[in-house]
Amino acid sequence: MKDQAEKAFKEMLDISTDIDKAILFRGDEVIVSNFPESLKATMVGKAGELAALGAARATDMGSSPLTQLVAETSGGSVFLVREAAEGGLSLLATGKKDSRIGLVFYDMKTCIRDAQETSDEDPEVVG
Repeated sequence: MKDQAEKAFKEMLDISTDIDKAILFRGDEVIVSNFPESLKATMVGKAGELAALGAARATDMGSSPLTQLVAETSGGSVFLVREAAEGGLSLLATGKKDSRIGLVFYDMKTCIRDAQETSDEDPEVVG
């Protein structure tokens, strides 16, 4: 999965000009990121905090489980996309001011999906 994830991540960054920095992770495990090494654990922790706040708000509103979130600031935006299933992949990204939110979410979701796809070249396991 690591090679697939790296390829999907690179494609996302190539396509989405609104995304500056990003980190793809599962739980506390960083799969791929372009954040400096010294910030990776901090960014995963901040993503967890954002997810918890967003999930609490979704619950308060009687909404479905949180799968995406955007926080806009005067300097840019922070995006979070995560799989609804426990232990699924999550992707946190920073974007420039006035980012095209819908396109960023689409590119992030595509990255998560593509990171998990099995390559046609992978040998099949015969049991």
